[in-house]
Amino acid sequence: MGVTVQVRDLDEQVQLILRDTAAREGISLSAYLRRELTRMARGLEVEARADALENPENVNRFGIPIGFSGLSPDELVAVIREGRGE
Repeated sequence: MGVTVQVRDLDEQVQLILRDTAAREGISLSAYLRRELTRMARGLEVEARADALENPENVNRFGIPIGFSGLSPDELVAVIREGRGE
């Protein structure tokens, strides 16, 4: 089951842009935000892994980034491509 997130003090114009963008894509604002936040989180995860690889103190003795979530190579490639917009 998912969690509920509430954003306070969002500029009204931002809300209108997000709502209109979702409508153009034929999805609800909630579905649009869920997709975009998921995409953003995956991109941040990839960045964190890249940072860990660049900083040896963040990698265990096997060269695996500390906090590695266990994505397969194919899943990691998919996340990277999605982050690039491919």
